[in-house]
Amino acid sequence: MGEQKSKRGRNVTIALAAIGLAGFLILCAGILTWRASSKAKLEKQLDRMRANGQPTTAAELSKHYVIPAGAEDATQLWIDACTPLDTEQFRLAGTDLPIVGANGPLEIPPPGTPWKEQAAVQQLLNTYADSMQLMHQATALGGYARFDHDFTQGIALLLPNVLSLRSGARLLKLEAHTNAHRGDPAACLQSLEAMFTIGRGVENDPILVSQLVMIALDSMAVQTTVELLPHLQWNDSQLQRLQELTRRTNYLATVRNSILGQQVLGRLAFDNPALMDEEITQLPGLPLFGNEDQSLYLELMGDFIEGTQVSWAESFRAAGSAQTKLTEATKSPLNRIRYMLTTLVFPAIDAVITAGARADSYAKLTDVLIAAQRYKLAKSEYPKTIEELVPTYLPSVPIDPHDNAPVRYALRDGYPIAWCVGIDMVDDGGIGGDKAEPDVTLTLNPEKED
Repeated sequence: MGEQKSKRGRNVTIALAAIGLAGFLILCAGILTWRASSKAKLEKQLDRMRANGQPTTAAELSKHYVIPAGAEDATQLWIDACTPLDTEQFRLAGTDLPIVGANGPLEIPPPGTPWKEQAAVQQLLNTYADSMQLMHQATALGGYARFDHDFTQGIALLLPNVLSLRSGARLLKLEAHTNAHRGDPAACLQSLEAMFTIGRGVENDPILVSQLVMIALDSMAVQTTVELLPHLQWNDSQLQRLQELTRRTNYLATVRNSILGQQVLGRLAFDNPALMDEEITQLPGLPLFGNEDQSLYLELMGDFIEGTQVSWAESFRAAGSAQTKLTEATKSPLNRIRYMLTTLVFPAIDAVITAGARADSYAKLTDVLIAAQRYKLAKSEYPKTIEELVPTYLPSVPIDPHDNAPVRYALRDGYPIAWCVGIDMVDDGGIGGDKAEPDVTLTLNPEKED
C-alpha cells in the first residue's frame, strides 16, 4: 500500500513538472514569437524609411549630409574665422562691450547718436580683422558648409564648430552697427549680408541643435536689419538685396532635415544605450522591449516628419498628436518600462517647430518692412495697407505660418507694424502685452522696436 502511494506521488510530481515545463516552453515560445514579430515590424519600418530616402544609420546620415549641388564649400573659412572667437582671450577682450561682452550694455544706441563704446568696438574689430576678412570671404562663396561630425556618437555628439558660429555672428553685428554709425550704408549692407549668410553654414546640418543655432543666427540678422532700417539711407537696389536675403531660407524644409538626422541619433541610443549614460544600460526592460520601444519611437517621428512635408499648420498638428500618443502609450507602469528609451530620447519637437515657425514669421515680417521702406523711398510716405506693396515691392502678401492667413499690417504713430498671430492662433493686433504667447511682431517705430 505504501509503495503504491509513493508511486502515485512520484507520478503526480512528474506530471506537475511536465505541466510546468510545458508552460515554461509555451511562455518561451510566446516570447520568442512576440520578439520575432516586433523585430519584423521594426525591420519593415526601417525598410520603408530607406525607400523614402531617409537615413537610418550613422553612415547613411553622413552620406545624407551634403553641401547643396553647385555650391562652394566655405567650411574651413568659417572654422578658421570663428575658432579664435571661441576663446578666453576673445571673451576678455570684449567683456565690457555690447553684444559680445558679459558685462557690456544690452543695447547699442541708434546711428546719429553718441555711442560710448564705439572706439573700443572698433579696436576689437581691428584686433580680429583676420576673422572678419575670413567671414566675408565665406559670405562671398555663399556660406555653405559641411562640418566633420562623428554621427556614431549619437545624441552625445558635440558640435564645437557649429556653436562657435554664434561668436562670429555677434562680431558681425558689431561691425554692422559700427558701419551704420559711420554713415556707410554700403558697408553696413555687407555686414548684414554676412550675418544672413553665416546661418547657411548650418542650414543643411541634420541636427536639431544646429537647426536652433541657425534660427538664432538668422534672428540676429533680421533683428539688426530692422533696428537699422529707419536710420540708413539705403537706395532701392540695396533694399531689394536685403529682401532677397530674408527670403533665402525654407525653414520648414530645414526643420524637417534636422528631424531626419535626430531620428537617426535617437535610433543609435536603442542600439547602444551607453551613448546616453552607462547607468541606463542597467535599467530593466531594455533587452526585452528594445525592438517594440524603437518601433514606437520611429512611428512617432514618422508622423511628425510627414507633417513637415505639408505645412507649418500640419506640423503643429503632427507634433501635438505625437506627444499625445506618447503620453497615452506610457500611462501604465509596465508601458513606462516598455517604452523607456522612447520617453528619454524623443525630442521636444513642439519647441523645435515653434522656433522654426517663429523664424519664418520674422523673415516674412522683415521682408514686409523692407518693402514698406522701399515704398517710402519712392513715394515719401509709408503705405497704409499691405496690398499697396504688391506687386512692385512684394510678389504677393506673405502668409502667416501659424494660421495660413495673410500677414497683418498697419500704420501706427506714422510707422509700419507687421505681425503674425503666433502659436496661440489669436490675433492680438500686434500687441502681445504680458501674454504667454504674444503675436510675433516687428515695427519700424524706433521707440517700439521688438
